[in-house]
Amino acid sequence: MTPAIPSTATTTLAPTDLLPLTCTREGTCCHGKIVWLNPWELARLAAGRNLSAPAFRAAHVDHGIRLRFTGPPGKLGAACSQYGADQGCLAHPQRPLACRLYPLGREKRGKDQRYVYEGVTFPCLTGCPNVTTLPRLAVADYLAQQGVGPGETAQDAYVDMAKDLAEGAFVVLFDSGLAKTTGAEVLARWQTMIQMNHAQRVAAIGPQWFDRLTAPAISSDIEQPAEWIAAHRADFQHAAQESFGTLRDAAHLADASVRFLALAMHVMQAVGAADPHDIGTRWLRAAQAQLAMKR
Repeated sequence: MTPAIPSTATTTLAPTDLLPLTCTREGTCCHGKIVWLNPWELARLAAGRNLSAPAFRAAHVDHGIRLRFTGPPGKLGAACSQYGADQGCLAHPQRPLACRLYPLGREKRGKDQRYVYEGVTFPCLTGCPNVTTLPRLAVADYLAQQGVGPGETAQDAYVDMAKDLAEGAFVVLFDSGLAKTTGAEVLARWQTMIQMNHAQRVAAIGPQWFDRLTAPAISSDIEQPAEWIAAHRADFQHAAQESFGTLRDAAHLADASVRFLALAMHVMQAVGAADPHDIGTRWLRAAQAQLAMKR
């Protein structure tokens, strides 16, 4: 269950399209899914459960970005860790964007965005056949009902943060003089990192930066995603400048460049990017082309 566009065929929707979107309350969508979490969503879920972000992450989140499905089993797999068999969603007011959008997906390129669902058959018809007995909703009305605005703001802000982090990888490589000496070796490390799985990438990021990325200590109002994430980005940029701004040793600069790219990819996965490895490869190709031009 992710707001990114899946790799399979999708059906594009118009705001006025009428679909069987009235929930049957069967909990089908809370079983056997994948829900990626950005840091704001994780912090908001934690606050709703009266836990610190690190405590909620340790109990309910894999790799700092994927909500665990370790609840009661159902016909489609294990339930979300935030689902109770008798109560339903235990974190409904704080549910992430993926849950608010489901069964729809959102794609945004620049200022253009669209909503889709996976495949050509509406997903709910399979999991919740009783949905056909309930009123249909226009796509625009469903989105308004689900309150997707704050979550979309957060998603877009973290995509921008991922781009900032990727830019940091380029800056360390090309503005420090590193590219002139060991550029090819650094890009080989980029390529290795891009192919890492989530656990390996977390190890490459390191515990200090993993905590700062996925469970930051931000005092801004959690109900104001733009301000909260702006504070997160500012905190991260300040820490990065302090840690990496004065580096001169080639080995440490190489480590910093690889870490920036690992952080960027982790954020892209957190926002549900359809293929973060493909995004990382595109960044790599751009760096390889830039390095070739400088020779």
